[in-house]
Amino acid sequence: MGIPNYQDIIDLLQNGLTPEAKEKILELREAVLRLQEENLTLKEKLQRVEVESEPCREMYFDRGVYWLQKPTDDGTNLVGPFCQVCHDREKKAVRLHRKNTPGGGWYCAACRNEF
Repeated sequence: MGIPNYQDIIDLLQNGLTPEAKEKILELREAVLRLQEENLTLKEKLQRVEVESEPCREMYFDRGVYWLQKPTDDGTNLVGPFCQVCHDREKKAVRLHRKNTPGGGWYCAACRNEF
């Protein structure tokens, strides 16, 4: 359903077709309500995305993994490491786990990659 044209409503009123104009005004109100609901949903989604991606903006890449720099009282503290694959593909900050092997290293429980 399209949004009624304002000029169409004016034309209907000028031609004395008041019931038809009232119907168009009701359609216009419904369209406005739908757009307000959609706008609210999109704003909420955008806010969630911004909150989720905030740590990703503060990350930097070093030796195959991402690290998060968090300022502390005694200087810069590094948090991490985080998965390079998950961050690059989906902008997700997925913490890596230590491998319990003689060679050591890291693995991602989300995407199963090893670093």
